[in-house]
Amino acid sequence: MSSDTDKPSSAFNLPYNQAPYYWIAVSYVTQPGLKMGLAELGMKSYKALENTYMKRVPAPWGEAWKKLYAVLEEQAALDVAQVAVLPGEEDPDLREIIFSRKPPATIMTLAEGLWLGQALLEDRVLCYMQPVLDKRRKVFGYEAFARVESDKEVIGGGKIIKAGKDLNIEYQLDRHLHVKAIKSFISSELEGFLFINFLPGFIHRPEKYLEGLTDAVKLYNMPSKQIVLDVTQSETSQDLQHLKSIVDYCRSKGYSLALDDIASVSAAKKIFETIRPDFIKLDINLVKKAQSVLEQNTIKELVSLAHASGAAVLAEGVETEEVHQELMKADVDLFQGYLFSPPVAVTELKKVAG
Repeated sequence: MSSDTDKPSSAFNLPYNQAPYYWIAVSYVTQPGLKMGLAELGMKSYKALENTYMKRVPAPWGEAWKKLYAVLEEQAALDVAQVAVLPGEEDPDLREIIFSRKPPATIMTLAEGLWLGQALLEDRVLCYMQPVLDKRRKVFGYEAFARVESDKEVIGGGKIIKAGKDLNIEYQLDRHLHVKAIKSFISSELEGFLFINFLPGFIHRPEKYLEGLTDAVKLYNMPSKQIVLDVTQSETSQDLQHLKSIVDYCRSKGYSLALDDIASVSAAKKIFETIRPDFIKLDINLVKKAQSVLEQNTIKELVSLAHASGAAVLAEGVETEEVHQELMKADVDLFQGYLFSPPVAVTELKKVAG
């Protein structure tokens, strides 16, 4: 069972990753020293375009580009050169080069994100899960996290999101990861709620995100009421009335909503006056300082506000038993953190739950 959003090669526009060969063309070459350096790299003059040199390299082209970048930097040509990277084995035509030229810094950004494009093509962008536990330390649900596995390391979500932005595929990547999360949850026969994070901007275009998510829910026969959509508190601060319309829209589709990074009582009061989220997530810095009297009082007030509004309170980033016990005293409902389990591959979840 699969969908278009579950097939990386078809779901993503990856022009810098999908061909076996690429042409790197450098335009506005005027310095003699630069011409000499390009010749040493095996780059040849493009006869139809004055002051342009190019070279065909195999994919991935990032290492070849970094050598070229070093030459441009050495010859102080980064501010005047324009670079085109084009797929194909045959010589690119004049128009392709002209319309594809970008500053060297932009090309470097693309080159630094190539690893993610390759990981997507090889289906190595995976969904890890971190358990969310109740007061009895029983599994209440899971939060989904993106990871890329390689022979050397497991790459975390921050680097994945940055590379997605560098390649200009961040929103397609976000939707792809939502499908991965649902597929992993169902195929692993997990139970409880599934917490799914959204990139900043979800609140402005929920229909686009929920369209793909709803398709995946139908495809994998997952009850939408088990899915909790995380919205960061920073996204709620500008327009609470708009947020209310988003919450109403989400609930019309059967989803639950969690507000993330709640750190102050004043912010929570404003939110609860307008909407009633199903969950609030305490800011991780607040959780880490839960043994402080000041933070204890803040947490207790937030719990009281949430419970009066019908919301459950989740504490993320719980790393010590001492912090866990303070949160228990404050009547926090749900817990998540390395004290219980880091995000792990779904194959490891049964061990954690057991």
